[in-house]
Amino acid sequence: MFRVLLFISFLLVPMAVSGTTILLLKNGGTLEGELLNPNEVSRKSYQIKTAGGIEVNLDARLVERVQSRERQALVEYQTEAPFTENTIENHLVWARWCSENQLADQSRLHWRQILELDPDHAGARQVLGYERTQNGWISLQSRREDRGLIQYRGRWRTAQQIEVESMLESQRNAEDYWRRTIRDLIRRLPNPQAESALLEIRDPVAIDPLGDAMRNEGNPHRRAILLRSLIRIPDVRAVRIVAAWSAGLAEPSEDIRQMCVDELLRLSNDNPEIRQIMIEIYRSALRTGIEPIVSLSARILGNIGGHEAIPELIDVLVTTREETYQEQQPAHTFGPGGTGLTHGARTIRRQVQDTNQTALTALNNLTGMNFQFNQAAWQEWYRQSHRSPSVNLRRN
Repeated sequence: MFRVLLFISFLLVPMAVSGTTILLLKNGGTLEGELLNPNEVSRKSYQIKTAGGIEVNLDARLVERVQSRERQALVEYQTEAPFTENTIENHLVWARWCSENQLADQSRLHWRQILELDPDHAGARQVLGYERTQNGWISLQSRREDRGLIQYRGRWRTAQQIEVESMLESQRNAEDYWRRTIRDLIRRLPNPQAESALLEIRDPVAIDPLGDAMRNEGNPHRRAILLRSLIRIPDVRAVRIVAAWSAGLAEPSEDIRQMCVDELLRLSNDNPEIRQIMIEIYRSALRTGIEPIVSLSARILGNIGGHEAIPELIDVLVTTREETYQEQQPAHTFGPGGTGLTHGARTIRRQVQDTNQTALTALNNLTGMNFQFNQAAWQEWYRQSHRSPSVNLRRN
């Protein structure tokens, strides 16, 4: 009876057919390893990776027969194991033999049979993932479930982790969709329907795909459409991308830069959060020291009431740069032909100060004060205004 039940159990175990491949060669030799091209149709070669990591490409005409070590072991197992006496000792032998021959499912079957015969068998319990506690043996699965873990795609996770992973996967899938869609629409430009479809995008998930496409787009017309599409998405992340782009040197077109600024100014009228983002970005841009960016940022900050940027605006009122030029210098020479007069050159370096009228206009608008380009006077006024609570830096 035991043998019959054991035989039926063996038949229900799935066959293991993958793993090591053995090539029996026509010259009597063998080659053993992992078959790298198992699905090749009308086979012309066998690509084998040996246990030592060497890859061999063998002409199929040199091979007499192909064997799988696991299949060979499975044949031997199914021939002999079903007729084994149902004892702990026999199951131990077969469990270890199956493990050595990569028959994992069959090995677990024997360990489970051992537990059927001896529920307190420590070796079987440990192999099958049990742990002894004060209340008896408890499985690894039960322990993890008691800790609130759930098996998800072959790994144990908390419900929160599963939710986060699912959300991230959904977002990745959505981003992939938008990247494909945006790429297709850009290829169809200047088709009016394609441009309209880009400008109608409102999904926040499309922000990163749009931003990446905009940064990689060399055509000014297409780049402008992508920026307009971005700014129409009701999300502050899109605002940050457009504002940072307008305040950077990566954009060579002043028209596109101005378009970004106009759109941002329009949106900031009704949205304090957008205004604050613009102040943060353009205040930082003042510190770059690059004149076109400094002037653009100063003008915007003066228009939107960026009082937080007053110290930076004072700093850029007057900037100092080093100027180098060559000065011709006469020199007397003496030689066989007598004395002579030649001209040499020497390098002259001098400090030159530049004033920024846009920064001064912004300070005038923000403070109602005018100390011209006298940075020391501006700085003293700013220190005094912070000491006196009666001074309001914000002009209505």
